[in-house]
Amino acid sequence: MKTGRRKSRLFTVLLAFLWPGAGHLYTGEYTRGLLLAAGILLDGGTIVRLADADGAKHLLLIVYLGLALPVFYFISVYDALQSLDRRTETQSGLKLRDGILIMVAGILLMLLLMLRQPTALFTWFDEAANYAVGPVLGLIAIGLVLRQRLAAVFRLGSFTAALFIAAAGGLLLWDEMHSSNVFALMRYWWPALFICLGGELVAYSLLQRRTRKQLRLDFIGSMAAVVIAGFGFLVTQYADLPFRWIDQYVDLNGAQDYGEEKGFHYQKEVLIVPIEEKTTAIQIYNVNGKVTLQSGNNDFISIDTEVWVDVDDEAEADKMAEKSKIEASSSGEKITLQAKSSSYGENGTRKPRINITVTVPRLPNVQVEEIAEPDLELEPDDQAALETSTPDPSPSDNVEQASASASNTILSTPAPEQSPQQMEEQQQDEQPMRQLSVLVHTDNGPIKVKNLDAPGGVELSSDTGEILAEGIKGSVQAKANNGTITLRHITGDASITLLNGAVTAASIKGNVFAEATNGALKMTNISGDIEADTKNGKININEASGSVKAATLNGGIELASSVVGGDWDVDSSVGEIKLTVPQYGSYTVYGSVTFGAITTNLPLEVSKKTVRGTIGDGQYRLQINANNSIAIQHSVAEQ
Repeated sequence: MKTGRRKSRLFTVLLAFLWPGAGHLYTGEYTRGLLLAAGILLDGGTIVRLADADGAKHLLLIVYLGLALPVFYFISVYDALQSLDRRTETQSGLKLRDGILIMVAGILLMLLLMLRQPTALFTWFDEAANYAVGPVLGLIAIGLVLRQRLAAVFRLGSFTAALFIAAAGGLLLWDEMHSSNVFALMRYWWPALFICLGGELVAYSLLQRRTRKQLRLDFIGSMAAVVIAGFGFLVTQYADLPFRWIDQYVDLNGAQDYGEEKGFHYQKEVLIVPIEEKTTAIQIYNVNGKVTLQSGNNDFISIDTEVWVDVDDEAEADKMAEKSKIEASSSGEKITLQAKSSSYGENGTRKPRINITVTVPRLPNVQVEEIAEPDLELEPDDQAALETSTPDPSPSDNVEQASASASNTILSTPAPEQSPQQMEEQQQDEQPMRQLSVLVHTDNGPIKVKNLDAPGGVELSSDTGEILAEGIKGSVQAKANNGTITLRHITGDASITLLNGAVTAASIKGNVFAEATNGALKMTNISGDIEADTKNGKININEASGSVKAATLNGGIELASSVVGGDWDVDSSVGEIKLTVPQYGSYTVYGSVTFGAITTNLPLEVSKKTVRGTIGDGQYRLQINANNSIAIQHSVAEQ
C-alpha cells in the first residue's frame, strides 16, 4: 500500500512545537492530533477558570495542571516524529473510543465557556475542583500499573511510583473531606519507597523463571512520583518546611542542653550594684533562663536571682547552685551583668536555669537634696507633672518628704522666670544623664522589659524565647530565632526581626519595621511609618497614621485605618488583600490582580483585573498588587 509523499520532518517538528497535535494532523494521525489539541485547551482553560474562581484555594490543582503543559508539548513533538516512521492511519484503524473521547473533550470545553456566567454551573465547578486532585492522582497511578502490564520489559519502580502517587492522592482527598492535615505524614513515610523497590526486586527474581522480561528502570514513572509528591508537599506544607533544623548548623549553641524549671529550686541573695551618674549603658546576658528588667524607686541596681537544677541528687544540685551566680562588672559608662554557671549531666552540657529580675533606678539619678534648694531645681518627672498640671500622687519613698517640701514652696512662692537660653543650657546639662541604653540577650529563655526610660534605645535578642517590651520610652530593637515578639506602648521607633513565630506591635509612637521568615505580623495604632514583610504568614494592620509598606509571599493582608497619612504599598503573592480606608480622604488608588476578583464600595473604576481612582485631592498613593482577590471598602461606621 502506498503511503503517499514523504512528510517533512522539520515541518512536522515545527507544527508540533507551535501547537500540540498539529504535527500529528500533518502526518495523518488525526485521532492523536485532535486529542492532544483538545487536551491542552482543556488544561489551559481549566487553569484560567480555577484562577478566576479562587486561585489560592485551588493552588495545588493549578500547579499540577501547569506541570502538565510541558508534558503535552513533549508528547506532541516526540510522538509526531515517531509517527513519521509508522504507517499512515487508515479509516479502518480508527476506533469508536477515539471519537467518544473527542466528543467528551468538546463538551468539557463548552462547560468551561459556560462558566463565564456565575450562575451557570459555577458552584458545581468550584466544589468539584476541591476534590479533584485525589481522584486525578488515582487515575495516574492506575495508568502506571496498566503501562507496566502491557510493557515488554519489567520496569523497576512502576508499582512503587503508582503506590506512592495513589497514597498522595488518597491523603489529599482525605484532608479535603475532613479538613485535616494527614498529608504532612509524607515527610516521615517517604523512606517506604526503598521498601517497595526492594519488594519489586524480590518479585522480579521470583517471577523471572516464568517470564523472559528484561529489567529496566521506569525513569518516567519514578520522576512523575517525585514531582507529584514534591510539589504536593511544597504547596500544602509550605508553613512547615524544615527551616528550623538548618539553624543548628549555624548556631554554635545548638548542641547545648538547657535545664527547665523543675528539680531543686534556690533563691539567691539580692545583688546590689551601685550606679553612677555617668552610667549610660546596661548590658545583661543569660544563657538559660528568663530575664525581667524593670524600673524602680531605688537609686541602685538590684538583681534578684533564682536557680533551678533538675537532677535527682540534692548534693549535686547544691553544688551546681553554688556555682550559679550573676557577675557584675563596670567599665566606664557601661555596666555588664552576666549569668555564670557550670555544666552538668551525663554529657556535661546541661545548663541550670537561672531566672533574673533586674530593677534599675529611674534616670536621671538626681540627688534628693537638690530638690529642696532655693532655685527649685526639680526632677524631670516633677517638672513634667507641673507642665501638664498632673501632679504625681505617689512619689518615691526616698524623696517623699523632700518632694512635699518642694511642693509647699511652689504653692506659696512663684517660680523664678528663666530665659530661653538658661532653659536650653539646663536641658543640655541634663541630657547626658538621660541617654540610658539597654541590651539584653538570652540563648534560651524569655525576655520581659517594662516601664523603662531608655532614650539611648533598648536592644533585645533571644535565640529561643518570647520577647515582651511594654511601656518603653526610647527606641526598641528586638530579634529572635524562635518565639514571639510583642511590643506595646513604645515611645520611639521599633525594629523587629524574627525567624519563626508571631509578631505583635501595638500603640507605637514612632516608625515600625518588622520582618519574619515564618510567622504572622499584627500591628495596631502605629503613629509613624510601617514596613512589614513576612515570607510565610498573614499581615494584619489596624490604624496606621503614616506610610505603609506591607508584603508577604504566602498569606493574606488586612489593613484598616481611619486615616491615610502616607503612601501605601501592599503586595501579596498568595493570599487575599482586604483594605478598609476612610470614605473621605486624599488618596489615589491603583491595584491589580493576577487571579481572583476585585470588589469595592468606593467610587473607584474596576476594569477586568485592575482598580483605580482618586478620592479627594489624591495626595497619597495606594498601590495594591495581589495574585488573588482584592477588597477595598470604607468603614461602615463613617458618616
